[in-house]
Amino acid sequence: MSLPFFKEERSAKLLLAGVIGLTLANSGVSVAFSYIGRDFWTALSQKDPEQFNIMLEASPPARFMGALVAGVPVTVFYRFQREKLALAWREWMTLRVMDIYYAGQTYYSLEAEREIDNPDQRIAEDVRAFTRVSLEFMITVITSVIDLASFSLILYRIYPQLFLAIIAYAGAGTAIAAALGRPLVGLNFEQLQKEADFRYSLIRVRENSESIAFYGGESVELAEIQRRLQLALDNFGDVIRAQRSLEFFTVSYRYLIQVLPGFVVAPLYFKGAIELGVVSQSYGAFNHILSDLSIVVNQFEALSQFSAGVERLSGFLARMSLEQDALAEAAAITSNGAAAAASANGATAASANGAAAAPGALNGDAAAVQAGAALSVRNVTVATPGGSRVLASGVSFDLPPGGRLLLVGQSGAGKSSLLRAVAGLWGAGCGAITRPPPEEIFFLPQRPYCTLGPLRDQITYPHRKEGEPSDAELLDLLRRVGLPDLASLSGDGDEHAGLWSVKDWSDMLSLGEQQRLAFARLLYNEPRLAVLDEATSALDLDSERRMFELLRELEGLAYVSVGHRPSLLKYHDTKLRLTPGGGTSNHSLEPITRGEVESSDAVAVL
Repeated sequence: MSLPFFKEERSAKLLLAGVIGLTLANSGVSVAFSYIGRDFWTALSQKDPEQFNIMLEASPPARFMGALVAGVPVTVFYRFQREKLALAWREWMTLRVMDIYYAGQTYYSLEAEREIDNPDQRIAEDVRAFTRVSLEFMITVITSVIDLASFSLILYRIYPQLFLAIIAYAGAGTAIAAALGRPLVGLNFEQLQKEADFRYSLIRVRENSESIAFYGGESVELAEIQRRLQLALDNFGDVIRAQRSLEFFTVSYRYLIQVLPGFVVAPLYFKGAIELGVVSQSYGAFNHILSDLSIVVNQFEALSQFSAGVERLSGFLARMSLEQDALAEAAAITSNGAAAAASANGATAASANGAAAAPGALNGDAAAVQAGAALSVRNVTVATPGGSRVLASGVSFDLPPGGRLLLVGQSGAGKSSLLRAVAGLWGAGCGAITRPPPEEIFFLPQRPYCTLGPLRDQITYPHRKEGEPSDAELLDLLRRVGLPDLASLSGDGDEHAGLWSVKDWSDMLSLGEQQRLAFARLLYNEPRLAVLDEATSALDLDSERRMFELLRELEGLAYVSVGHRPSLLKYHDTKLRLTPGGGTSNHSLEPITRGEVESSDAVAVL
């Protein structure tokens, strides 16, 4: 996960080179202060005021002040360069992950399959933690290698036996810490997941506060939130108990080495073989080397948390990679126009002869996406994800430009699933569907989506037209769908300012207003095919009539609708009735008669 950034980005190579260079310089500063400290303590022990003053005076040849002036900028810029590299890495990796996440509607596939929990956390938090901690560990390892080379030479020259002792001590400590701390990796992985589940339950309450208030379901929601909180707390209790067991060893490990250099080097000092400054220097070198060799011991808790985050992030990326591979394979097959046409023609012949469709994935190798194509459904079977239950079977129909098809039937008959298959969002089943490309299809759900942004973005979403529309064009669209005052109200009387106002539109607008706004989007984007799923359920009959009249103004627009209102019959010319059961005869296709329309009008009057 790390290599692509440093292989593909030239700026990454430059930033990393700067960090490594400053790491070397910072290590040099540490070595210089090691020798300065040695001479300082030697002058003090020998009661040499002249040498002592040279170390501290501000004027040349003051060694301490000179080293301070040279060393402080190196240390400051060393940290700054590290943070700058971490920021650039996070930006690059977050953008790369989001590109993959949104490409080919991968986000929709992951949400539908429910195999990856909390993708928002993995993009926002796990990527940030990965880049930050990876860089910290990488720099720590580089620094440790440089320090180890520098101070090993110093310590070996002072007393070789002390150098060999520290190698053995650090090696044994690392092995023991790894064995004691292994359970922390799994526990930290569970903690990340349980904390994300707890946070998600809080977000759901905020997003559905009105529904919960209407139901009076606060006690049920609170009980579920408390349950998830308790799971997170229980797991964290296991984490801190595992940390306690590990820290018995790590704390003892750190305390035991505080006197070890003194025990080894003191006899030489007492014999006069070395000076007090050398003893001080050996302590400093010993601690540097021990820190370099004890990365695992000193940072095992952080490493275990990092390992859990890496596992979550790598699993997320691997799952998205599978989705991208499947998408690329489908695109390669669909791009072959001759093969797609042959598949569609074969399915048509089979349907005409009453034969079953050839097995295959719905919207996979049997799907044909053609610019400017009319909608054609041939012998399509729609099943639940996993194929455990058939929702509709053997469905065939054609919807030419300007055609208007109404799907009717009982709840659970597969109407909405068939609509999603038509739109290319449903892949469970088999059969052949020929449709326009996604940019020529517009989907209007029962509860429209309100994007983040100003009012003008709510009208133009998803911005399929080139160029920016004028304010007059957008205000005219609002007027046509029955929202003439929305911009003015949003802008405190200034309708042009209102188009740029940013609000929580899902909360501010009623469901009926949101549905009107969805029709304004459709009119703006001018698709060839519209897919309406209960798109007027919150509108009165007169508003519903006006919305469908607006659709007729779009030349060549074909639309397929799902709805339960009898009033919808007059806005369609054909109806497809689905009945539960999943058999090959669970649907019927027939024209809508004038008598049915008149009957629906009578019901509407009543």
